[in-house]
Amino acid sequence: MNKTTWIAISLSVVGLHCFGCAKRNTAETIEKEISNPPVSKRELAFASADKDLERTFYWAKSMALHYAHDGKDPVGYWYEAALPGRQAFCMRDMAHQSIGAEILGLSKHNENMLSKFVANISDSKDWCSYWEIDKFNKPAPVDYTDDDHFWYNLNANFDIIHACLKVYEWTGNDKLIKDPSFDKFYKISLNEYVKRWKLSPEEIMQRPRYLNVKDPAKNSHRDARGLPSYVENYPNLTASSDLIATLYAGFIAYSKIAAIRGDQAESTLYSERAKQYRDLLEDRWWDQNLSAYHTFWTSKNEFANGEGLTYILWFNATDRAERIRATAQKIMGKKDWNVENQSHFPTLYYDLNYLSEAYLQLLALRTVSRNAYPEVSYGALEGIIGGTMGIRPIFQDRRVETLPRMTVDNADKWIEIENLPVFDGNISVRHDNNMSSNLTNNTNRELIWRASFQGSHAQVSVDGSKKFPTKSAIGKLGNKISYVDIPVPVGKRITISVDK
Repeated sequence: MNKTTWIAISLSVVGLHCFGCAKRNTAETIEKEISNPPVSKRELAFASADKDLERTFYWAKSMALHYAHDGKDPVGYWYEAALPGRQAFCMRDMAHQSIGAEILGLSKHNENMLSKFVANISDSKDWCSYWEIDKFNKPAPVDYTDDDHFWYNLNANFDIIHACLKVYEWTGNDKLIKDPSFDKFYKISLNEYVKRWKLSPEEIMQRPRYLNVKDPAKNSHRDARGLPSYVENYPNLTASSDLIATLYAGFIAYSKIAAIRGDQAESTLYSERAKQYRDLLEDRWWDQNLSAYHTFWTSKNEFANGEGLTYILWFNATDRAERIRATAQKIMGKKDWNVENQSHFPTLYYDLNYLSEAYLQLLALRTVSRNAYPEVSYGALEGIIGGTMGIRPIFQDRRVETLPRMTVDNADKWIEIENLPVFDGNISVRHDNNMSSNLTNNTNRELIWRASFQGSHAQVSVDGSKKFPTKSAIGKLGNKISYVDIPVPVGKRITISVDK
């Protein structure tokens, strides 16, 4: 394996704000960690017949843990989720690294970092939080001068709500669902914040270029205090498809949170609002002639195109198969994506059943330019565990889903993860040849295992003897999936195989 290369990046803003100078550390330290995988039975351990995949996992694990800090700093438990060297975490990156962090058992870090963001929402900042918080528990000075002068992408609040739901599903942490400070953040973000920044479905296409900026002609942050996109280098934006997609994600996530609490009326209310954003995207932003979504809306009341398509799919903002396929093909046809987008691609492509493309993207993350950017290693972990292995915990149903999606041609394809933290304990999962899986339940309660397999299969065998008929599901792009739900008692290991 080649030595890890730390690449210095210009601090100038290009595309996404989280570009910058990579922190310089000795490649030998990282390489040593990678070449010595864990031996403790309780430690997260990964193995596969595919040694390229195995090396990618241990590279990502070591790199990601290198950025995790154990609570000795004033900010508490945290991991770097911004430019290496800033010693900080920003809302966007943290939201997108959160599941990679859960895979590593960094639940304390996620809870603390999310708590910092929700606690710092304020009227004086027009219901923004701090975009980036440093290890000293202060807003990062590179992004914040005072409440009138700071950097902020308007997607951020909704991305955090979406991340809170995902982390809850992985852990069952009630604080994310019931704590008053979190609920305040959710409610204000979906109401007062939307109103203040004119983000409602009715207003978003008519909003002005500058909002809530004192004396725009003299304010040094006028172009950054309320950016209507995660794409930051396109001039004169007033709205974007990635902002609408993130709005959809925030509203639909809170609808699910309300349902978990048992408030069906509130769940329905926010679900219907989410649908309005989806309808807006489908009715106004899709160009039938181009077979593509526009990405930008400018102060001239014109559509324009550039980066941003990734988030339409990342946030499931469309459910139309032909448009999902066209968007995915457009993304795959572009070769010069920044590394922030590339870190999403393995998980995204696996989810859409582009398995070969997902696998190649996953391996590429280990050597891609700017691979020291924290989002890359966390994205690789999610790509392997959630993508290749298809593992998805859903705490509110006390269910763990698996779907093997190995692609390398081998007479003996297998992949396994041991001691993966989920719920109140951990699980171990192994897949063989995409046709047999086993799961060990080391949580504190029985769980339901939804064992899924690609294709149509009438029945499966459980522990080699019992036969169970399968149920059928259809993937987002029409691929057929067969599955069965089997209870797994505490401490038990169960094997489920497709009948030949």
